[in-house]
Amino acid sequence: MVGSVGMLSGIIGAKLSMLVFLGPAEFWRLLPTITSHGSALFGGLTFGYFAVTVTERILKIDRCTGDLIAPFLPLGQAIGRLGNFLAGDAFGIPASLPWAVYQGGAYRHPVQIYEMVLDLLLFAFLWRRRYTSFRDGELFAMYLVVYAVIRFPLEFLRYQPTPLYFLGLTLVQWMCLAGALWFGYQLYLQRKRANLDRNLLPHFSEKVL
Repeated sequence: MVGSVGMLSGIIGAKLSMLVFLGPAEFWRLLPTITSHGSALFGGLTFGYFAVTVTERILKIDRCTGDLIAPFLPLGQAIGRLGNFLAGDAFGIPASLPWAVYQGGAYRHPVQIYEMVLDLLLFAFLWRRRYTSFRDGELFAMYLVVYAVIRFPLEFLRYQPTPLYFLGLTLVQWMCLAGALWFGYQLYLQRKRANLDRNLLPHFSEKVL
C-alpha cells in the first residue's frame, strides 16, 4: 500500500508541479493532454516523500520504506534521461564542445547524458551500500543528498525556457540546497547516534559480565 501511495502521489506531484515551471496560462492550455507532456522530477519526489511519510505514520510503520527503493530510483532516472535525450527534450545550453549534440535548433551540452551517467554511478554506489547501511532511513537520505549534489551543477548547463531565478539560482537549485542540507543533517545525526551506541556497548557489556 505504501508503494502505491508513493507512486500515485509522485505522478500527481510531478504533473502538478509543472504549474510552477510552465506558468498558469501554459499549464491550463496543456491540461487536457497533460499526461502526455513533461513532468518535474522534484515535484514528484516532494509529493511522494510527504505522502509516504504520512501513510507510514497512519499505518504505524516504524521503518523507512524508502530504503527499499532507494537504489532503484537513480536507475529509473537514468532510463528517463536516456528517453529525454532520444526525444530531444530537457536539453542543455548551446555549446561548441566536440561532443555537443544538435538539439533544439543548436549544438548543445548533452546534459541528459551527463545526468544519466551520474545517475548510473549513484545506482551502483547505493546498490553496494544496501547491506552496509544499518541505520533506518540512511540509504534513502544518501540518495537524496547525492542526487541533490549531482543535480545542482547540472542546472547551470540546462536550457531554461522559463527560468525561475532568485539570487542567480533556479527553483530546482534552491530545492537541491534545501534537500542536501536537511537530509545531510539527518545523516549526521544518524552517524552521531551510531557512534554513541558503539561507545556505550563496551561499558554495557562490562556491567553485564
